[in-house]
Amino acid sequence: MFDRDPEGVRIELRALTKHYPGQPAPAVDNVNLVIPAGELVVFVGPSGCGKTTTMKMINRLVEPTSGEIRIGGQDVLSLHPDELRRHIGYAIQQVGLFPHQTVGQNIALVPKLLGWPADRIAARVEELLALVHLDPAMFRDRYPRQLSGGQQQRVGVARALAADPPVMLMDEPFGATDPITREHLQNEFVKLQKQLRKTIIFVTHDFEEAIKLGDRIAVLKDRSHIAQYDTPANILANPADDYVAGFIGQDATLKRLALLRVADVPQEEARPGRELPRIAADATLREALDLMVAHGTDRCGTPSGVLTYATLCAAVGSSAVAREEVVAGDR
Repeated sequence: MFDRDPEGVRIELRALTKHYPGQPAPAVDNVNLVIPAGELVVFVGPSGCGKTTTMKMINRLVEPTSGEIRIGGQDVLSLHPDELRRHIGYAIQQVGLFPHQTVGQNIALVPKLLGWPADRIAARVEELLALVHLDPAMFRDRYPRQLSGGQQQRVGVARALAADPPVMLMDEPFGATDPITREHLQNEFVKLQKQLRKTIIFVTHDFEEAIKLGDRIAVLKDRSHIAQYDTPANILANPADDYVAGFIGQDATLKRLALLRVADVPQEEARPGRELPRIAADATLREALDLMVAHGTDRCGTPSGVLTYATLCAAVGSSAVAREEVVAGDR
């Protein structure tokens, strides 16, 4: 349906507006935004600011009052809504699995609507369950009620990916899970997106989640007015105004540490001596700092050497990670 290049499809919102009858002001007012192909863009803002309404207009669960939406150059408003939605993955906080259908049947739903042959559907269900780390033999024939919240969320993501859509819309998909499960799902999704490179719009009110997942972040004000649209690193380093700075909070340096991995920074040569706490190469520098604080040390061992506290400070351009930031941002 959509013209794809090797990087996926680009989404363009032009003067996008939603005005509900009887309301004095529009819920979404004149949004202009370009989502580059293959990137994950996070809409973050307070409750009621219009971020979910803006996202729902892209697959026409909410019909725009005016404006233009283009996906891969295609005018979305010229398409039949049902046909459009079959080519856009959609995952929500409540998951929305059909309770009377098995996990396999839930995942197979859109491919069946698209007329895929049974053997191709079966292979796709197996592939996706493995991709989200659910053993197909164990989970394919279970019903949603037999799954934990985290497992249901994984199935929801698998179903959104079932027909290999170039675009995915995700509305706080991990918001209903406990903090430990949520962090695990976020980590898995980051790895998954590196493989798939879908064009994704992800809605959240959690700025830390936005930093962790997003290639770019759109910080939204009332009526989806864009306060700042940039990479997480640029927003943390140069917030556009006090409103954006308020979203970032007092621990900007710690948040910047979460953008870098241990493998991204220089390591000192390991020397004989006391055993150091160990950190994985793909862990964030924030996780490395947490480890150092927990063990009362200024260094930790890595697969390629030793990471020091001084290296953490240099990585974020600071002479020190302020103690009050460590306290304010400590998990």
